[in-house]
Amino acid sequence: MHHIYGMMHGNEIQSYTGDAPPRKRRRPALACDQCRRRKIRCDQKVPCDQCHRSKKSLSIHACTYTHAQTSAGPSSSSSARCCDSSQPQRPSALQAPPAPTVPIPQISRPGNFPSYPSPFTANESDQSTHADDQRSDVTGSIRNVAQDLQSAATIQALVDRVRLLEKKLAQSTSTSSVAASSSPGGRRLDALEDREALHTPVRGTFSKTRFFGQSHWMNCAKEFNMVYNLRHRLEVEDNSGISRMMDRCKTLARAIKVRRPTRQPAISDLTDLVPPRETADQLVSGYLLTFETVYRILHVPTFQQEYAQLWNPPQSASPAFVVRLLLVMALGTCFYKGPGSSITPRITAAPWIYAAQSWLGGPSEKSRVNIAAVQIHCLLLLARQSCAIDGDLVWISAGSLLRAAMYVGLHRDPQYLPKMPVFQAELRRRLWATVLELLLQSSMDAGGAPLVSLQDYDCESPSNIDDHDMNPDDPEAVPHVTNGFTHTSVQIALVKSFPIRLQMAKAMNDIRSEPSYDEVLRLSSKLTAIQRDSSLHLFNAAHHSQDRASQPSAFQTQSVSLLTNRFLLALHHPFAVKAKTNLKYYFSRKICLDAALQILSPNKGNHSQDNNENAAASTNSDDDDFDRLKLHAGGFIRSSAIYAQFTISLELIYQLQEDMPGYFLSTPASLSTTSSSATQTWRRELHTATDNYMRLAMARIRAGETNVKGYIFSACVLAQIKAMEAGVAEVEGPIMEAAKEALDQCYLWLKERAKLLGEREVEVSSEEDEGTGLDTHNTIYGERGDSAESETQRIEFADWGSQFLFDIPDSWLFSAIPSGDL
Repeated sequence: MHHIYGMMHGNEIQSYTGDAPPRKRRRPALACDQCRRRKIRCDQKVPCDQCHRSKKSLSIHACTYTHAQTSAGPSSSSSARCCDSSQPQRPSALQAPPAPTVPIPQISRPGNFPSYPSPFTANESDQSTHADDQRSDVTGSIRNVAQDLQSAATIQALVDRVRLLEKKLAQSTSTSSVAASSSPGGRRLDALEDREALHTPVRGTFSKTRFFGQSHWMNCAKEFNMVYNLRHRLEVEDNSGISRMMDRCKTLARAIKVRRPTRQPAISDLTDLVPPRETADQLVSGYLLTFETVYRILHVPTFQQEYAQLWNPPQSASPAFVVRLLLVMALGTCFYKGPGSSITPRITAAPWIYAAQSWLGGPSEKSRVNIAAVQIHCLLLLARQSCAIDGDLVWISAGSLLRAAMYVGLHRDPQYLPKMPVFQAELRRRLWATVLELLLQSSMDAGGAPLVSLQDYDCESPSNIDDHDMNPDDPEAVPHVTNGFTHTSVQIALVKSFPIRLQMAKAMNDIRSEPSYDEVLRLSSKLTAIQRDSSLHLFNAAHHSQDRASQPSAFQTQSVSLLTNRFLLALHHPFAVKAKTNLKYYFSRKICLDAALQILSPNKGNHSQDNNENAAASTNSDDDDFDRLKLHAGGFIRSSAIYAQFTISLELIYQLQEDMPGYFLSTPASLSTTSSSATQTWRRELHTATDNYMRLAMARIRAGETNVKGYIFSACVLAQIKAMEAGVAEVEGPIMEAAKEALDQCYLWLKERAKLLGEREVEVSSEEDEGTGLDTHNTIYGERGDSAESETQRIEFADWGSQFLFDIPDSWLFSAIPSGDL
């Protein structure tokens, strides 16, 4: 055998050096040493299946692979050089490989498998290699393919690694820039303490069990570091009595919420919930004149016809229509102008909303996947926000609404569906536009992704048609499309700006990267242009008609202003904060302030002088529908007002800080406005806007809102502003006094509300306070004794934790009491 091998080896050398064409060299062996010795098939794993099943195999080191010295190609030669640097380099591809005389400390594996040290010597491996090579001619082509795949996999692995390193470098650079420009109220990122955060920066605020993206107003509240610093005073000293007064307000809030209607068992006949017709007429009219002119959900003539049939006899109405009627009346409670105060959104509308929610998610859910169910779902989300009943959780339900609408095909334009009457086609287009608007606004409220893109639908904008021009009984009728103002003009204006507002929402709530400033300017300029064109179109169309019903109402104009300006406010806020130290972003600061004023004082920015006069007259009237909505509503109404209030307050603080010499080194002298009369006038206007918000917050508490922490926080911020204007060096004292005064006021308002609901425990407590003969303010904020009552209160409210600690972002907003009054 050795003689035969020597002859073969000698002939092989002669073939390389002679005139005869060279023979093709052996392919490298890919099987492991053990399988090659046993002459069985190897799957080339580590360990392979044959070695794994062998009883002699006690570890993965029993399955070894030896580097083949007869392998050709750059990959094999480079591996040989890496394994043993003492071996001579191969001068050419035709040179015979030298026989190894030393053990190879490390072997190579095909593919990406790890290598393990071989316990065998190189001579033994070489003998087995040559013996196996004589039997491997048949598999030569297969091994060549495997070698090519190995090279391709190696190149791809290197490319992926380079991309990963570039991504980590970009994230690290972005995080460093954000940390360098962080606000005084924010927490700077420490690379030494939190290395992982440098690679995955969190864009948003995580509090308790909720995550709020950049569009949520809580990211703006973190800028008030002076008020946040009060936590040290309350944690260490706690002699102010604020926590004790917060306990008493908490007790009243619980008593009020107990009196509210809660979820009731399913009612067999929903018509039993319908109030008398006189009351129902006013509630239905309130909805049709307000929400239906902005969110097109119903065909008004058809709804009015079914509503008239409800009363004669009531049993003839379908359950779906009764549910729609209950939700329409629930929305109408926000605008009720009738006698008495017994009809309020939080009390009257709650049973109707809960009944509709139970019907929508009850048994036989499959039968409720239709156009009527989508209408009910839209009305339900609007009612929950407008009546402040679980309004902060609408974003979750909006996802179900989107999927239900897609399930019935609203996302596809009717021209791609089976032929249908124009009436049904227009109704589907209107309803899809409403679904998109509700989804987008709820994502802004929650700080979450909209979860929809322009590629997900192809439904076109609704036509500019009045409801009375659409006849459901005539399938062949083609309504007349006009250029004037109709009941759908406002919705069409919102649809035109939807694509750009969707891009804004996605850019703001992107969890991975922050939009560049150029992108922010591009998006805001496009939205401003669309908003200007739509506004001019609405008012120009209204001027062509002398009919008052053919002109946009104050509710419509203020709603459009709110639904669009809130995007500009949230988009520019992160850069407006940076404008304190970098004048490059001063434009964002101005945009934020203008948008905030438009939200809190919408009558100042209308384009038409006639509309300005009408809006001013409507604002001074007690019957202004939009003001009534702001008095009761939660959701996007409440969150937008809070965001605007914080923005204006921050602007006042920044202006006062700029007046301080040397406070901002980058501020040029031209921006110093210490003695400017125009600036003083401008600040008075800002103060007027903040005072209007404080009056609105007070009215909301007296109207039934039990969350008083937002009002107290705003009072503390305004106290800081007034102290800075007065030149007070230490502003913590005025802030503490403002908190005490605001707590006293809230306690009295909550007590009045509890008495109005007939709470007896509050009346008994009030009589006991009067019998003591002590002043309430001195009793609460004075020196506290070690009485058993005080200790009992501390134990009772221990579950609430720190009562007034602002280091928890939403500790002053969200209550520990289960309720929908958020």
